[in-house]
Amino acid sequence: MAEAARSFLDRSLARGLAVLVFLACVAGVAWLERARFFPPEAAASAADDPVDACLAERTAEIERMLAEGLIEAAQAELFKTRAAAMCRATAGGAPPGPSLPAD
Repeated sequence: MAEAARSFLDRSLARGLAVLVFLACVAGVAWLERARFFPPEAAASAADDPVDACLAERTAEIERMLAEGLIEAAQAELFKTRAAAMCRATAGGAPPGPSLPAD
């Protein structure tokens, strides 16, 4: 008995093309999401980042004032949040929105 005429979609060539299209889609998604799958290395250390260097310096000064008894703990926390905002603003790394002090 002769085999009935098969549709193109039933042939192995069509299945091979479907596999190739699937692999191309997976490769496209992997390329678009490469930053999430392979995050960049954190190359900048605290010494290289001007915001971190400024914040470390200001935090040390605030901790020294707290240790000497010149300010209270609540004031120290307020000063730290203000110092962080100042360091971000002067170094050009300002956050997207205003930072509110913690209550």
